[in-house]
Amino acid sequence: MAIDKEVLAEVVLKDLVVPAKGILPKGMPGFNEDLEGLPFDPDRARELLEEAGGARSLGEISLLSSGLGASVGPIIEAIVAMWEDNLGVTVDLSQEDFGLFLRDLDEGNFQMFDLGWIADYVDPQNFLDIKLHSASANNETMYRNAEVDALLEEARTEEDQDRRLELYQQAEEIIVQDAPWIPLYHGKSNALIKPYVEDYFIAPFVIPNLRYVSIAR
Repeated sequence: MAIDKEVLAEVVLKDLVVPAKGILPKGMPGFNEDLEGLPFDPDRARELLEEAGGARSLGEISLLSSGLGASVGPIIEAIVAMWEDNLGVTVDLSQEDFGLFLRDLDEGNFQMFDLGWIADYVDPQNFLDIKLHSASANNETMYRNAEVDALLEEARTEEDQDRRLELYQQAEEIIVQDAPWIPLYHGKSNALIKPYVEDYFIAPFVIPNLRYVSIAR
């Protein structure tokens, strides 16, 4: 609520990304067009912070990021500035090489961290279950919610695809409100397609799916 994702997307990243309201990107099965997410509302964010004891009670907040060098990227710089301006908190940014960064995530040696995720396959399980089920080895935030676990476990064995995607959407709505993650943005994909190439589809992950592509001459 203290991060202006529109500014991140439009100003910092020059409209090369789409602000994220939820965890699943557009094009992924189960993507929820109606999901509003947490709005940018610094006044409400300050109210919640005061209810939790205020900025002084927190002391210096630590943000762990992977990388080397004296400077950080523009995204992290912008986020830290928004937190400090909108909430009055002090943020200490710790940069580590990627191997040490992963070790600290695995051992829970962090308050907050910065990390991206790209799906290995086109299914919401690869975001929600893999990263946010309490028993998952990839749940770096150590997020635990029994209701979310139950929805994700039901989705694993649900044969009706519409019902299965509905379960993932229910789980995502709860996760977004609990906010173990702050989804910032989703990348855009662009492609130049020759007029004789038919049925080309930009998949919601890195590897293109050419199964149904054909050439018409």
